[in-house]
Amino acid sequence: MNFNEAGLFIRVACHMAGDNVQGFDVVFRHASAFRLLDELDLARYWTSAHFPRGFHVLEVEEGGWLDEESRLQGYVNPRREWLIVTGNACVSVFCSVDPQIEDVSWRRGIEDAPDD
Repeated sequence: MNFNEAGLFIRVACHMAGDNVQGFDVVFRHASAFRLLDELDLARYWTSAHFPRGFHVLEVEEGGWLDEESRLQGYVNPRREWLIVTGNACVSVFCSVDPQIEDVSWRRGIEDAPDD
């Protein structure tokens, strides 16, 4: 994960074949907030019968962190919430526009940060 003035960049590894890793980059150009949690901290969501399976990038339409923050602050901000789900961590992101998602591959052991 990398956050700078260009946006929030998240690289997810999905499969390995030898030394080659296949995955995808998710780029939020206008992220206004994000948090990284161990997947166990979100167990109440992904153990729910209503949690969509088979996807890594989800838009949270209700009942997520954004709803919680809106209740705590007493107003609704016209943002959208996204959830990036992996087997090791989950990232919740507030962003008003759709993320850009691109398939990528890289060699194992090479510390290759997502491009800006």
